[in-house]
Amino acid sequence: MVDTEGRPGLRTDFVLNDQVRDYPTRSVECTMDPRDLDELVRTGFLVRRGILNPQVATWLAGIVLKLARSEQKCPEAEYLPGQSIYIRALLDKDAAFHRLLRLEPALSIARSLLGPQVWVDLEARLNYQGQSGVAVPWHSHLPVIPDPLPPFFSYPHQIHCLIYLDEVTELEGPLCLIPGSHMEPELRIPLGDQNDQPGQVKLYFEPGDAVFIHANLWHRTIPSSPGAGFRRLLLLGYVPSWVKADVSRGALAERPLTADLMRTADAETRELLGEFTW
Repeated sequence: MVDTEGRPGLRTDFVLNDQVRDYPTRSVECTMDPRDLDELVRTGFLVRRGILNPQVATWLAGIVLKLARSEQKCPEAEYLPGQSIYIRALLDKDAAFHRLLRLEPALSIARSLLGPQVWVDLEARLNYQGQSGVAVPWHSHLPVIPDPLPPFFSYPHQIHCLIYLDEVTELEGPLCLIPGSHMEPELRIPLGDQNDQPGQVKLYFEPGDAVFIHANLWHRTIPSSPGAGFRRLLLLGYVPSWVKADVSRGALAERPLTADLMRTADAETRELLGEFTW
């Protein structure tokens, strides 16, 4: 397929093997060039500039900062005083983030690669300004692959979209990725390691830029410098609908907003929020 401006895209008509629902078809139209999707599959990452308008990114950055300040004193908060804070369950904490449930091309990329049935999680990380040495060591998001692989092991696949709300320069610490490492279960990096790795790639961002990564891709951040500004990013996670997670870390929302949204939402929105039965 091509879009209205003649650019290539991809349409996939998925037939679900669900006899109860008479084998329904779910069509996914993605405006991304199929070659870019192939690149994401092969390397485990894909940069997409300007996925959010810079003004929207600035607005959401302000909300993230407000939430961070409100959670700093919570005993459950994942907070390193003066350095960073991790904020979970954003969809429950401010309705402004609900617009990201159908963010394109992120949603159609995820559905094209994972299948048409996904649910969405949204979290945020904030590094405070003016701090040096703040970094995240090498890690991947799904450390569950055994060696050797059992015959019926279900290889974990998720797409995580990291949306940057602030400029990321050498001062804030660029993101480092190891291309192809999402398909290298034999790669083992010691906990806390921040050393350079062969073939690593450094990425810098403007507000509103994003990078899609396979959840098993190894990545880290370079330590910040004293002149660093805020480093705020959203982690928009796409997970197959039949995979469930109970994240019990972080400060809980006083009144989960998604419960209200579920009561009045259409079927697609409820699926994106995690409702799934078979």
